[in-house]
Amino acid sequence: MKLTYLTLLILHINSLIDSGKYNDITIDEIHNAIENKSLLRFIKKRCGNDIDLSLHLDAGLNFEHDYEDRMNGLYNGYAGNESRKWGVRNLGLCLMLAWTNELIQLHASFPNEFPLKIN
Repeated sequence: MKLTYLTLLILHINSLIDSGKYNDITIDEIHNAIENKSLLRFIKKRCGNDIDLSLHLDAGLNFEHDYEDRMNGLYNGYAGNESRKWGVRNLGLCLMLAWTNELIQLHASFPNEFPLKIN
């Protein structure tokens, strides 16, 4: 998984949050999409042209599979503790942003267990 793709995803999510148009995406909806390993496709369907996930959904790059697996791992370990650990109580996109950022932090702390490609 490429670090630059994660940081680009963070920028996209941040833009969606800033627009205020998707504040109705709930934490439960994000949980369900993560459980189904369809988070990126859920966000693309819900946000349409407001987000460009063409790089992230390119089957040849394998980002989607790796991202969905890692987000599912976070879900299995931390679902229900979003408020305590990340301060997220209301917006599903804020949870997605926090957990995507967590993937980068896990790599920084445990590079062998959570490898990322820098470029």
